[in-house]
Amino acid sequence: MIKFNYRSALLVLILCSLADHLHAQQSYKNFSIGIGGGLVHSYTDRQKPDLNYLASGSLDYYFTPYLNAGLELQGGTMSGSSINADNGRTEGFNSEFATFQVRGKVHLGEFTGRPRRYRVFQDSFISRVAKGLYLGSGGGVLVIRSRENSEALYHNKELYLPAMAGIDVSMGDDSRILLNLNYQLNFVLGDKIDGLVSRGSKNDMFSSLTLGVAYTFGRLHYL
Repeated sequence: MIKFNYRSALLVLILCSLADHLHAQQSYKNFSIGIGGGLVHSYTDRQKPDLNYLASGSLDYYFTPYLNAGLELQGGTMSGSSINADNGRTEGFNSEFATFQVRGKVHLGEFTGRPRRYRVFQDSFISRVAKGLYLGSGGGVLVIRSRENSEALYHNKELYLPAMAGIDVSMGDDSRILLNLNYQLNFVLGDKIDGLVSRGSKNDMFSSLTLGVAYTFGRLHYL
């Protein structure tokens, strides 16, 4: 007759439960580093802005899987043109720029509840994508200078306030890769992007639409 050992059975159940618990928890890493690229559009005193290109790099710290802050560098070109009302000539600006910004992002997942236990079949793909939607803001510095074929010669620095919206999508529960789609509108605290300051003109703005990929690293945290 086999003697049933309750203590051994209880220990096995506890270990199995703990292993399942650790496997099922949602985890995240503290840091991510990313690169990206996309389109940039300026809003200046020139009535016909061009669609230009930019590249970016970023470093982020995650307080939770859905709340992060970081640094971002961008570089690219801006250009545009307008008709001179006095002589009918087409005049324009052609410049290269670099930005440095500090920004924070809060995702929808921060408000929809972050369950301690996380299973793929309990959280649909659509739900996980929706949790990646975010809004963000911060502050930055724009450095811009004229290139060849620009009507004015200038090298200016401007502060700006970014407002962004987008989505971060994880490639999987165990993946360290994040995909990003971001739209950002930047409110410049000045009027010198195009090197032209007209009487009665308003401060300049510029916007960007970018695609990016990020790699997460650092200490592993469980929720």
